[in-house]
Amino acid sequence: MNIKKICIIMVLVFGCLFLFFVGEMSVTDDLYDGVEFAFYQSGKKLDTMPNQNNEEGVVFLRSDCTNGALVEWNYENWNNFKVINLSDSKTTCSFYFGSKEEKICNDSGLESAACYFANKEDDDLIYDDTYDTNLRYIGLTPNNYVYFNCDESRENCETWRIIGVMNNVTEVSEDGKNIETLGSHLKIIRDKFEKSYSWDSSERGVNNGYGVNEWSQAAIEKVLNDEYLNRRTGSNRCYKSSGISIETCPDWETVGIKDDARNMIANIKWNIGTIDEGWLSNFFENNEKFNANVVYGSERSSHNGKELCEAKGGDYCNDVVVRNKTWIGKVGLMYPSDFGYAVGMDVRDVCLGKSIRLYYTDNCATSDWLYDPSSNQWTIMPIPRPENASYVSYIHSSGFVSYNRTDYNYTIRPVVYLKSDVKIVDRDYSDYGSSNHPFELEF
Repeated sequence: MNIKKICIIMVLVFGCLFLFFVGEMSVTDDLYDGVEFAFYQSGKKLDTMPNQNNEEGVVFLRSDCTNGALVEWNYENWNNFKVINLSDSKTTCSFYFGSKEEKICNDSGLESAACYFANKEDDDLIYDDTYDTNLRYIGLTPNNYVYFNCDESRENCETWRIIGVMNNVTEVSEDGKNIETLGSHLKIIRDKFEKSYSWDSSERGVNNGYGVNEWSQAAIEKVLNDEYLNRRTGSNRCYKSSGISIETCPDWETVGIKDDARNMIANIKWNIGTIDEGWLSNFFENNEKFNANVVYGSERSSHNGKELCEAKGGDYCNDVVVRNKTWIGKVGLMYPSDFGYAVGMDVRDVCLGKSIRLYYTDNCATSDWLYDPSSNQWTIMPIPRPENASYVSYIHSSGFVSYNRTDYNYTIRPVVYLKSDVKIVDRDYSDYGSSNHPFELEF
């Protein structure tokens, strides 16, 4: 018996019909009899809602409802959206769909850097197969270089790389009101960072000195979002090896983020989830199912790096750090899925169908611009283990995703999302975006 029939039977006794109109519900057959729906695609009205991931590549753009009702859209499963704040008045909800390019330009603005790339013709710039349909640079040598962190004269710039345009990213206002806005943002990563550090470290009595795998409290997170971001020397410390062994930090006033660049960086709600226990065996057994798409979903899960150790009574998970599934901040690290989806050339389809733990085979890593054979690179995602709450994923110099304790010393490559009103300077270079002529930003 469905919800509607139960309510009709019980309405005289419990007033269920009223609750039916004002409650929050997943969509099932005839659940929203009190709501009229209208569907539009690129300005044309449709008789029914378009299919998800159809051949035309249609994506959801936005929705509008009357009487103060709101739609909580489910990008992963369109049929499970919710309509909330319903009243007993007749309500109409209009849904707007369009192309992937329309979505990016609608969410970020026609003049934005994100929209610029959405309309750019480049064989090395393609949409991924995630439910967010992100636009990514792929291959070994894409022209995705960008000048960033320049001085006031717009000279002496650093060279960064564009990971891509990420959709359905939550930006959080910095005015104290914590207003959240969903949009599309350009995501960039520093090309080279000379130093390697511990992701985290701890005293010997905490997780045996191996550190804590929670990004919001990680030692390197504090350094990146305080001293590095604000170009100052303070109380934060750089660590190398276990037991809070201190390493001398760089001169952040020289190598930190300058004022103009800092003003371009968006305050973002990052996903810091991880693999659940059910998928863990696939990860460690190098199962082909643990591919980039599965990793992408794991990063957005509610699981954390400590729950398995706590459940199994492990020896090294005695920290008291609260685990979170999201973190709000400006400077992070790449995701394992960023590395997974950056693979290109003629091996892309083969590599996207295999575990990211196997990217050292079939030329996957050597067809991936985020791969660095000279160093191990930290990522932001924790890895749960039954014995220890100190493991984090990283990109191995041999070309695959692995994991290790946070106190190990690996390369740190800062990653940021740019604000929507950051633009690309129009230049008439045939190789614009190459290492010879990186893209230029203005704000």
